[in-house]
Amino acid sequence: MNYSNFVKGMAAGMVVGAAVTMVADPLSERQKQKMAKKTEGVFKSVGNVIDTAVNMMK
Repeated sequence: MNYSNFVKGMAAGMVVGAAVTMVADPLSERQKQKMAKKTEGVFKSVGNVIDTAVNMMK
């Protein structure tokens, strides 16, 4: 498995996920804020998983 392809695939998945999130139109400002908070948490989690995977492969 090529590590750079793995990282590129993860980055592409994050971009597609962000695009889908932007297309979704929440009904209220409160729901919009809630979705933004959850999205931020997801990106932090994904970043941590990528860091851990790269460190394990070294």
